Amino acid sequence: MVPAIIYHDQGKILRASLDFPYQIGMIYSLKAISIDKNGVYFQIGDKRSIFMPFEERTYRIIIEMTYPVTFKEDRDGYVYLSSKIRDLLSNDHTYEENDEVSGRIYSINKSIGAFVAIDNKYDSLLRIKELRGVHVEGELIEARVKAVKDDGKIDLSLRQRAYLEIDSDSDKILDYLYDHDGELGLSDKSKPDKIYKTFAISKSAFKRAIGRLYKDGYINIYDDKIILKEGINDRR
Repeated sequence: MVPAIIYHDQGKILRASLDFPYQIGMIYSLKAISIDKNGVYFQIGDKRSIFMPFEERTYRIIIEMTYPVTFKEDRDGYVYLSSKIRDLLSNDHTYEENDEVSGRIYSINKSIGAFVAIDNKYDSLLRIKELRGVHVEGELIEARVKAVKDDGKIDLSLRQRAYLEIDSDSDKILDYLYDHDGELGLSDKSKPDKIYKTFAISKSAFKRAIGRLYKDGYINIYDDKIILKEGINDRR
């Protein structure tokens, strides 16, 4: 007797597969393709899909988005999907501080932050203070390992290491100066909202960046403006 995987395809069609390419209890990134009154269907092949009951859904699912999900089997032997993956994620890894990683958000807690499944295997957290803008479950993010706790838990950051951010912010300011006849109507005394409107960075990041440019001899800083020094050529 050859064991077959039995599951419900879109339209509640019952299917059996002898070459099912997924393992029960493992996490995979799959795309949601349809929703009906009973649940959500995810694509598992060119013309195949598999069912996730609403009771196995832990957040609002958007059609055409990809989510980290796992395969489960009920008492009758039917295979189905679930977004309840937290207990399947591990803290047993070899990541170190400042490693670059990618993963999908699988849960968002407005008081704590966004929980991320790195490589569909390892648990991690983007704390609320690290989040920028609007984020949703299923979103694929590129991040940096900010810290690894003694128990293996990973804290992430969307920000680069400080010295790299300074270089990036300094480049933005220099590009602006080159494009605006060497003058910027901001200074270290400007209001944070005006700085953010121009460069999408905080006032503290702006001050660090212009401090680097001043130290390196690129600019002069005045009370109400910044001027590119004469003789500084466009690097582009």
